[in-house]
Amino acid sequence: MPPTTAELVHDQSLGNLLDHCDVELAGLPAPQRSARVALTSFLDDADEGQVDDAMLIASELIANAVKHSPGAVLIRIEVYELGTALGVIDLGHDTNALPSHPCNSSVKPDTVATNGRGLFIIQNLADTWSVEETANGKIVIAVLTREGSR
Repeated sequence: MPPTTAELVHDQSLGNLLDHCDVELAGLPAPQRSARVALTSFLDDADEGQVDDAMLIASELIANAVKHSPGAVLIRIEVYELGTALGVIDLGHDTNALPSHPCNSSVKPDTVATNGRGLFIIQNLADTWSVEETANGKIVIAVLTREGSR
């Protein structure tokens, strides 16, 4: 079983926090673009593949927040010695609405998934992901570890 986000982030398994930023997304006409710009500057020392994965994960997290909640409030980017944590905070309160095992329509023959493909992508690109309640909604967090750190 892969480590949980709490194990990777909260107990310092990713090492020390090197840098972080919160990018406000509420009310922006193109919130994914703002997140990509921030990721480009914050992950300038990461390899290109990890930056691409982080951008896709951020885009999917934001799209899910926009589609399934009252909207994305912000993206939190945290760069650690051994990886990166991306968290999208939204105003939705139903943490049980997120499937624990996201699927893609290609996984189950003769079915077409109408939702959950974004989390399926996140699950396959991130080392781990989770959802946690916040005071005003929830945060969905995805963690990418640096190659060779695990």
